[in-house]
Amino acid sequence: MINIREIKTSEAGVLSSMADGVNWNVAPSECELVTSADNMKGFFLEVDGEIAGSAGMVTYEPQSLVFINLVIVKDEFRRRGYATKMIEHILDLTRNYKCKRLHATPDGSKVYAPLGFQPCRTISFFAAENPCLTAPENIGVHSMMPDEVAGAVARDKECFGFSRGNLLEFNYREFGKYALVSDDGKSHIWGRRWKKYRQMAALVSDDIQNAMALAAAAVNLDKTQAQSIICYDMQNEFMDFLKSGGFVKVREMVDMYLGEPGEEPPMQYRTIYGGDMG
Repeated sequence: MINIREIKTSEAGVLSSMADGVNWNVAPSECELVTSADNMKGFFLEVDGEIAGSAGMVTYEPQSLVFINLVIVKDEFRRRGYATKMIEHILDLTRNYKCKRLHATPDGSKVYAPLGFQPCRTISFFAAENPCLTAPENIGVHSMMPDEVAGAVARDKECFGFSRGNLLEFNYREFGKYALVSDDGKSHIWGRRWKKYRQMAALVSDDIQNAMALAAAAVNLDKTQAQSIICYDMQNEFMDFLKSGGFVKVREMVDMYLGEPGEEPPMQYRTIYGGDMG
């Protein structure tokens, strides 16, 4: 018997362990957010009472965008159409939303294409064991202060198109020591951390020099584990800068959509938060 149900907050650790099993980097606290935030839901697919897979969604109002995330099927349950069943469940719940989006691996995209999802841009996942980025001279950055969070959230909304206040405010509570702001107050970067990587996330900067300065400062905040950063492939100059400091492309992903595609992300949106969280 197959059953799809919502994930309970008390099961956030189970979801995080499943993400660990596919080499993702999602902390238990982030999985707890997926099960408790007003605009997020997580689902388990069960086969005869055993958890076989997961999927999640983040909704942006008014019935505009649904971001589908955390689609995982355990090894022993693969190739039975369970990922498709979970996506169909989410599509049914959100049928009135204008656009559905997700980030897929090239192989994963073959699951989503028959459901009507189309590719719109590619994404590169970079990682480095011990990066060393050279910052431009005379550009100052500092730790994000509590009174600067609202400004960073507003800048992120301008780029992303919708407010991610609950996600970014959560990020600041959990990982605030990795959040930086340029001294001119116009650019920022966030950070995340779990077992596999410390990720530099959601970098917003009108100026490439500020973007470089923030990234260079961010890599030095904590070098106790490998670091990662994810960019849309339109960010050629910034990606060249990353490569100069030891970052290597380890994975390609595809940004896919169903429905109305929406506008292209603006150039000042230098790095994404992560397809696992929306």
